[in-house]
Amino acid sequence: MDIDNMSYAEKRDLAKNPNTPLDILRELAKDYDWGIRRYVARNTRAPVNILQYLATDTDYEVRNDVAKHLNSSSKILITLFEYEKIRNKPNRYTIKALYAHANCPEFAKRVIETLYGDKWL
Repeated sequence: MDIDNMSYAEKRDLAKNPNTPLDILRELAKDYDWGIRRYVARNTRAPVNILQYLATDTDYEVRNDVAKHLNSSSKILITLFEYEKIRNKPNRYTIKALYAHANCPEFAKRVIETLYGDKWL
């Protein structure tokens, strides 16, 4: 399958499809278009290694979807949190999604409360 020669719509449909093979999802997670990467982050079958990769994506919407993904482990969420902390402007919605995630460790929640408090949560 030649992903490089596909249209945006074809890539989007593959990225959204839970039956897309994982090797194709891995390739789509590296796409130059943030919208395609975002659909990969939303895919219910996105495996942990792809979510880990997308946790440090340059686009906040991709990171936000990783923070909301049910398969995001505590390790992924910590990676994402550390990435948000070092940014000049952490994304409020990503921080809120991290805080609300069932896999967010308690110590991370305490740090989030301390750093961002009631104004963000």
